[in-house]
Amino acid sequence: MEPLQKDLFPPDLKQAAMALFGRSTPSAILLKQPSADALPNSLPASCSPAVALLHANEIIRFTNYRLNKRRAEFLTGRIAAKMALKNFWTSAGLILPAALCHIEITNDANGRPIVCPDCLKDLPTPEISISHGGEYAASLVAKSPCGIDVQRQQVNLLRVREKYCSVAELQLLAELLSDMAPLSRLLLLWTAKEAAKKALSYRRMPGFLELELISSVKSLPHSPTFTLAVRVRDNDRLPGFVTVLVTTFADYGLAICILPKEQCYA
Repeated sequence: MEPLQKDLFPPDLKQAAMALFGRSTPSAILLKQPSADALPNSLPASCSPAVALLHANEIIRFTNYRLNKRRAEFLTGRIAAKMALKNFWTSAGLILPAALCHIEITNDANGRPIVCPDCLKDLPTPEISISHGGEYAASLVAKSPCGIDVQRQQVNLLRVREKYCSVAELQLLAELLSDMAPLSRLLLLWTAKEAAKKALSYRRMPGFLELELISSVKSLPHSPTFTLAVRVRDNDRLPGFVTVLVTTFADYGLAICILPKEQCYA
């Protein structure tokens, strides 16, 4: 099994992110997952260059998964996050730990991925988001709460449409993205809401129907910017609106959402 090193994040989406989020553009990585047959069936992990990039505690988690599919998701997501962390820190001129295997990514009480404090030393604590979908895993690292989602286009998005898309949103999608097929529009809406939910989970993750599409601007071909209104019933001090950049590649949707720091902790 070869190390997972090739970043497949669409360059045009990175350019659109720079235009949308400015100089504070986060670090984003997209990797293709190894096939289940390519994963090592035994330890030590040193027999696999990819698994050897995991922290000792991450290797324990990796080996505790019984299904190779879940192992592939965990492995690829963790490596994507570490590559994104490396880019994030080096772009700021900071000194990293000696190797990626010295960084442990764990989860907080709400399930959000975080860097283990013991690994940080003098490094600033960033926000992390990880997503798995189909053959890919993606990660996003930023200074403020963020979310990323990668999703394969499937007809199931039509069957469960009422769970995440209102009639008004369906009509708005048809008006704003008239050059796209109906299923592709739903794919973008799903990924946008998933990314927004992850970003907002710093306080409380809203439901799909608590996020409402109200506008869209075409950033690049196949890469619109969605504005979602946050319609929470209780007062969670969440921002009233979030911006999400979405795109399609092959038969997948990919979305990133970054919240302004001053908007989150005011």
